[in-house]
Amino acid sequence: MPEPEDLQIELFEGTKERKTGSAGGKAASRRRTVLEALDKNLRSIWEANVDLYRATTADDVTFFEWYISPDRIDGIDFHLREIKVHASVLAEGGAIEHEIMNPRVQFYGPVAIVTYTLMIRSISGGKVTHKSHHETRVFHETGTAEAPEWKLVHCHKSPVSTVDSLGVLRG
Repeated sequence: MPEPEDLQIELFEGTKERKTGSAGGKAASRRRTVLEALDKNLRSIWEANVDLYRATTADDVTFFEWYISPDRIDGIDFHLREIKVHASVLAEGGAIEHEIMNPRVQFYGPVAIVTYTLMIRSISGGKVTHKSHHETRVFHETGTAEAPEWKLVHCHKSPVSTVDSLGVLRG
């Protein structure tokens, strides 16, 4: 039986893409590799896995996170500290998971741009909370054809217009 992450990746790959020939198969394989890097990057945050986060993120990564700061966040250090916060939530019996909805991957040489809606499900204190926002993540291919290694170099998050997000946006 496939792991949950594999099932989510399978959902990303439409039936049409799985049935394509060798050229389409190579593109689908490259797309799958980027989506796997995205999933690993997100899971590293929820699981408080600093080593995996470092392996999937460039040191000079940049972020626009509307709910954290009105300014651009530069470098990996801020998020390494954030991972410690996630670790404390997990230590209290909480859990965080995600679903990536309607992903699109665009390639420009060694750069992949992934756009999607991220749904986050957190469980803490016997309560389940759902939050969503739109994301654009830019990955740069730093490996080889035989061993691709995609690293996150930029992320931009935008709110989904919900009662919760409008409260944050309008104060």
